[in-house]
Order: sequence, then structure tokens, then C-alpha cells
Amino acid sequence: MTSTPHLALPLLAAAQAQKHVTHNEALACLDALVHLALKERGRTAPPAAPAEGDRYLVGPAATGAFAGHEGEIALFDLGAWRFLSPRPGWRAYVEAEDAVVVFGGGEWHDLGRYCRILDQLDRLGVGTTPDGLNRFAAKLNAALFAALGTEEGGTGDLRFVLNKAGTSNVLSQLYQRGFSGRAETGLIGSDDFGIRVSPDGTDWIDALLLDRATGVGTFPQGLSNLPRANLLINGFFRVNQRGFSGGSLAEGAYGYDRWKAGPGGCTLARTADGTITLTGALDQVVDVAHASALAGAAHLAGADLTLSVEDPSGPLPVLIGSKAATIPGGSGRRAVSVTLDGSETGHVTVRLNPPTACSFRNVKLEIGSYATPWAGEPLDREEFHCRRYYQPLPVSGTSYMLVGALGQRVSANFIDIPVTLPTRMRANPVLVTSGGAWAGGVPVANQMAFFSNNNAAWVTTSGTVNVTTVVPASPSAVTLRLQSTASFSGTAGSVGHLHLGNAAVLALQAEL
Repeated sequence: MTSTPHLALPLLAAAQAQKHVTHNEALACLDALVHLALKERGRTAPPAAPAEGDRYLVGPAATGAFAGHEGEIALFDLGAWRFLSPRPGWRAYVEAEDAVVVFGGGEWHDLGRYCRILDQLDRLGVGTTPDGLNRFAAKLNAALFAALGTEEGGTGDLRFVLNKAGTSNVLSQLYQRGFSGRAETGLIGSDDFGIRVSPDGTDWIDALLLDRATGVGTFPQGLSNLPRANLLINGFFRVNQRGFSGGSLAEGAYGYDRWKAGPGGCTLARTADGTITLTGALDQVVDVAHASALAGAAHLAGADLTLSVEDPSGPLPVLIGSKAATIPGGSGRRAVSVTLDGSETGHVTVRLNPPTACSFRNVKLEIGSYATPWAGEPLDREEFHCRRYYQPLPVSGTSYMLVGALGQRVSANFIDIPVTLPTRMRANPVLVTSGGAWAGGVPVANQMAFFSNNNAAWVTTSGTVNVTTVVPASPSAVTLRLQSTASFSGTAGSVGHLHLGNAAVLALQAEL
């Protein structure tokens, strides 16, 4: 054998002359191949001015001195090119590419082709440098994870698993801009799934929480594209059962339904588009039962509440429960938020109290710390809510006959008329009167009449008639009693209808 089997190094023969030549040849090959480093690979022509010891991997269709040596290693040695044929397993460092390649018997491959398992790596960086905290770091424009199909020996599924040590630890995906957090998803300090956002990377706002036990989701800040329920009734001021035409209201007097003058009274007017111009205090007492039904809680104590209006012409001082605040003036929906005290478990008074004239429209009180868009209820639904607190007794025709109210003469001075209410009221109502020729709220003579079926004629009284309700009353039915200072004519037990003269109005009220 004249050469070694792997590197083809020449061997000394017995009694060989000039042994130093053969020995030097072997050393030159070792110097070229041990710790092999190529200037570049794929070179098809010799460089113009190679340095002694330069090595290249000859590419296809080579020319000049490289012609016919495709795939071989070219070594510039003693002013001439020598060529070495690679063997399987040879490794080389390619300086031009900063890469390590391995000869597989037919062609050269990158080292990564042969790195099938990498265990117990301390750090790994892809396009960037990892550190002690970020022991795996990648800097790239896209990443792909694809399931291993059954035809490749996999299941076709792909599950990305993250695991944390304990309930109070954080397991999340953090989304940043300029390496400052703006959003985060995951199990953030608990085992409930959450999504939170941040304006600055320091203050975080919970946007969604999914309970791990029930799967029930909550939106702590609400949903802006789904308007929350308005805790106020008649926020558009279009229900006006009392027939208020605008102007001054004394303290405690009601104008538009559910709205009454606060301390010191107020002056207000409404235009056709719902714009209210107000000076002074205007109140609505929010029924805790109504509010709690919308809030899903027994009361509003400790709740975050937001009061908003549209297009206020100037600053609008308000009171929400015990909390005073001011809605700033400006265009669009303007709002202020407060947090009620834990002791405020009863009805909540909302007061609009501009010291000078302020115009606005679409008043809304809602649970949460920001205002959502206005969404008024249909008129019939709004009227239904209002009639739970106040409703005139229904009349018809120019004679103002009480609809469906058949009365009975129980004695010479009393007529009782049971009335079933069209809308159930929030509590047992009280009778109130307005309109017509009343003296101190009491009907004067001949303002009431009783129609008897027995004689088919109007039966009147010459005395003054008082109208009261008979206890017991209920939220859905009352009995009106007509009491005359003189006797009603007619037969005891006769029945008939109540007639109201001079457009007088009887109403039932269960305001807070």
C-alpha cells in the first residue's frame, strides 16, 4: 500500500530514496485537510492572486486550472494548484458563508442536516443573541408550525403547550411595542384566562376574564359596540303624561315623566329633537329594584357608574348618589364616572344642576367606568316604565268618561268604582288630581256625575264631591270612592259610569 486509506497520504517505501520528499508531501496534505477551512465553495475559476495555502471547493462547469476538478478541494501550494478528492464525513468551514459543511459522499451539506437531536442546550438564539432571562431568543419575520401528518408518522394534530408552576404564577403571551407591553393574554396571576391591555406598559386594564370553573366571561370595562342598559327612565324626555309644556318647576314638582325639580326648583324646556335647556336642579330617583334588575345585583353600592349626555353647551354639574362631579362641555357624548360608597344600598338620586342655562340631550346612567353609545328604547317600552310610577286613569270622549269603570252607589253619599290598572305600578299608588275646575285639588260642585242604569239618565249631586281611594289598594287595582256633601240621587246598588267635567284628570302615582 502506497497511501493511507482515508486522507490518501503518501507512505514511505522500504529503502526509498529521498524519503524527505514523500514525508513533506504527507505533511502538506495534513496541513491542508486537518481543520479544513475553505475560502469559498462553488468556485468555478481560480482567483487571480491566490495566497499560499488558500483552499477552495471547486464548483460545476469549472474553467482554467479548475477544469475537470468539479467537487474537489483546490489547494494553492508552492505556487501551483493541487486537488484533493473529498471522502464521506469530511467537514469544512466555509469562510465566505461563516458555515460548517459536511461531505455526504455525493455532495456537501450544511451541518444542520446532521443535527437531529439537540439536548440540554443552555441557550439558543435565532438571528439574535439570547441572555440569562431570554434563554431562547429569535429575531425573524415569520414562524411556521405545521402538524406532522399521519403519512409522516404523526397524528395530524398540533398543540402548543405552555405550563406554569403554580396558580399565582404568570403564564401569558405578552405583546409589545418598542419592548413596552401593550397587551397580554393567558393565566395572569390566577388560573382564570384573561386578556388585558396597557397604554404605557405600566398600568394594566382587564378587558376579558373567563372563569376557569364555569367558563362564564365578564368584560370589566364593558363593550363599546353593545350599549349598556340605561338606569335612567325617559332620558330622551319624550314621555310627558302630565302634559308639561316647559317652564318653571317648584321644588319636588314633576314635569316630564320621572323628572322632578330638585332643591330650589328649576326651569327647563325641550325642543323637538330632544334637546333640553336647563337652569337649576332637576332630579330623577333611580329605583334600586329597577337598577338591580339591570345590574344583576341586589343594589348599586360600590358600583362604578357613568353619567353622560350629548353635546352639552357647557360644564354640567351633577350629583350621583353622594358623589358630586361635572360633565365637561363639548360636542359628542360627554361623561363623568364615579364609584358609589359601599353604604349606598338604597335608591340613588341623579341630579343635573347647572347654575346657568345649559343645553344637552340623551341623558344616560350606566354601570361601568366609561360611556357607551346612546340607544333609546321604543316609545311604548319607555311609556310602560313611566306608567309604573305615574299613570292617568284612562278616559274617552268629550264627556271624559272613565273607561271601563262601572261604579256602584253604596249609600246616599258614596259611590265606589273599582278600577283595574292597564299597567301594574311599582307599589300601591296614591290618587292625584289635576286639570279642570278644582278647589285645592278637590272637585267642586257638579264636576262629577253618576250614570244610573236604572233610570238611564245622568245622576248628579248638588254638593261638593271628594274623590279618594279605598284601602286596600294594590299595584294593579284600586277602588275610587266618590263622597258627596249632599246625597247622590238614585237607588242604592245601582251601577253606572264616572263622568269628569271640565277636562279634569285623575291619576295614580307611585313615585319614589
